[in-house]
Amino acid sequence: MKHLLKIAMLLALPVICRAGEGFVIKGNVRGIVSGYVSITEYIHLRETGKEEAAPPRVRIENGEFTYAGKLEHPVMVRLKVSTREFFVYLENTSYTVTGRLDSLSAASFQGGPLNDEFQRFLASGKSEIAYIKENPNSGVSAYLALKQSTGTYEKALAAYDLLGPAARNTWAGKELTATIAAFKRGAAGAVFPNLKLTDANEKAISIKQLKGKIVVLDFWASWCSPCRAYIPTMREHYNKYQPKGVQFMSVSVDENKQKWKDAMDELKMEWTQTLADGAFEDGKGVKELLHIYYIPHVIIVGKDGKIAASLDYSTKDQLDKKLDELLK
Repeated sequence: MKHLLKIAMLLALPVICRAGEGFVIKGNVRGIVSGYVSITEYIHLRETGKEEAAPPRVRIENGEFTYAGKLEHPVMVRLKVSTREFFVYLENTSYTVTGRLDSLSAASFQGGPLNDEFQRFLASGKSEIAYIKENPNSGVSAYLALKQSTGTYEKALAAYDLLGPAARNTWAGKELTATIAAFKRGAAGAVFPNLKLTDANEKAISIKQLKGKIVVLDFWASWCSPCRAYIPTMREHYNKYQPKGVQFMSVSVDENKQKWKDAMDELKMEWTQTLADGAFEDGKGVKELLHIYYIPHVIIVGKDGKIAASLDYSTKDQLDKKLDELLK
């Protein structure tokens, strides 16, 4: 009997070791004729700009599978089991999943404390902020706070202030800290960065050349319907403030130059038109230097070359007020 127990422990050892180093998902799912298990997407928030290679998919045999890999940090993933997909908060630990394929849910993946807690959060019906307030040191709260940072600097800072030391020290908490620092680069008071811009003739345009003037920058794209809808309002601002010496410039984040030029011809914008280097790619251009992830977005640069106001979709109606203050 002792020999049998020793053999059983030795057989289990590789799985135990792998669970300590990474994650292991052991499944026994009825209702699967054939198929595979794989991670089809890492749900990184846009601000992180990070990519990871998923472990190779594994085949399901008679409804059973063992899927293993290693994560740099806990992360929400899209996990595909045969024909169904689930959002699972995955971490380096052991999971089991049992039941019928047609009745599985993300809560069926048992063994991961963060996934269990995240499913409890979803079932609670509470708002993200309410949950963070009640659980300030939770890893799930850190993740929810990071999700809040996809809005504005103020939202990111408010969510961070609700977190306790343990949550701030998690991967998500540290990413939130980095996100707040990135927001500051594009916030009021910061020197406008050296964003590379070109006009329709591919001539370089520099905001530094306009130092001593108030500059309104409208970030947009030909494919952005709200941006196009905002152009008549921008034209009203231009007609009102351009005679007072305010410079206006549209900054496109289009990847396709021809579509950008076609849109300019169609919309007939009278003010300066430029194209941002890096388009709207993560880790480049306006995302990297100004932390702009949603358009339309308006930035006012003061006469001193510093950002006087950064106005997102919810605050761009303050443009008149900000310009009037700067013109006093």
